[in-house]
Amino acid sequence: MDGLAPLVEVLARKKPKAWELYLWQELRLQFSWTGTQISRLAARTRAACSLREENSLLAVDGCGREHLARLLGAKPRALPAWSWDGELTLPDPQVLALLFPGLPLQVGVTTSRIAVVRADGAFAASRPVVVDATNQAGETFTWVFGDNPPNLAEASAGSTPPPGGGFRALLHPQAAAVLCHELFGHPLEADSFFARQSPWTGRMGTRITSVPLHVVDDPTLPLPGGFLRDDEGEAARPKPLVTAGVLTGVLADRSYGSSWAAEPGNARRASPHHPPMPRLSNLMAWVEGGEATPPLAEARVEIVRVRSGLFVPAERALLLAVSESYTLFRGKRKQKLAPFFLKLPLDASGPRILAGGSPSVTVAEPGWCGKNHQFLPVGAAASWLLLERVEAA
Repeated sequence: MDGLAPLVEVLARKKPKAWELYLWQELRLQFSWTGTQISRLAARTRAACSLREENSLLAVDGCGREHLARLLGAKPRALPAWSWDGELTLPDPQVLALLFPGLPLQVGVTTSRIAVVRADGAFAASRPVVVDATNQAGETFTWVFGDNPPNLAEASAGSTPPPGGGFRALLHPQAAAVLCHELFGHPLEADSFFARQSPWTGRMGTRITSVPLHVVDDPTLPLPGGFLRDDEGEAARPKPLVTAGVLTGVLADRSYGSSWAAEPGNARRASPHHPPMPRLSNLMAWVEGGEATPPLAEARVEIVRVRSGLFVPAERALLLAVSESYTLFRGKRKQKLAPFFLKLPLDASGPRILAGGSPSVTVAEPGWCGKNHQFLPVGAAASWLLLERVEAA
């Protein structure tokens, strides 16, 4: 990136106490897919920059010299000339649409790039080209351009109510990914963990699942949440959160790295107008030694799709909004169930995970992740999970 390095000296001189100068550019394409053709095609480019100090964030739209001058308190002509390397580009939507099914979709394609200027250097990074598609049921899926689209059809729901009382449930990888996202992802983001808003606070180094579950957040993978530098300029690296059932890590940004000795590298933000915070990227989950084929004969309910999840601290339970599920009899599907909320209580020792599979399988949901009104793409891969003593809420 031309002219970025000289900004390090300018930042050190003008704003010696600044955490970082952050520059961002995004290109997004949106269109409707009728099932046979593209309509309402629109493209939008956005750019912004921000200066963050210990207790303040100042942001402006645009990344030109005049915008940087406003942040740094300098005259535009006193700043070095700089520019992004080339233009942001996106794939031809007609090429993308060749892989779409014949059902109506709302489609977005996004790419972005960032630059971070700190006292110790300047860092630039690009983000992957991410496709998001929303079907008529409001279910959103994300994948990286170049991969084949996932199954974009609406979840298939029945009318039979779920069984009463406690039962065993077999979660397909998509459903298991949502469970792990809500149960091990968000609660292990450092802001929640150190504020004692997590069920895992105070449990570091202890066993939290009876099975040898592994949960790793890996932004280096070519999935929707991927990056090689986070939004504070820290190098990305895989971070084990749960290792063979033992709690081993948290997701942190630089503020927690300095005050709580947590390794940074997980700072993300939706734009320069938002402060960075610890966030999930691509969450992988599997059970060591697990089989690839799920034991359907051991479950009473098979859960194929989950729309969302929420951990309820007051009840120490996870709620999953099940959108497609079936009762099972001797491993065979018997009845298609109506949508319901599945409740997974947390015992003193952890969640009631009886067994799980390996390896993990890449899935297209949760897709987008919201936190403090900031929505970011996330990737996921999970194996099947067998839960015991769960119930319909």
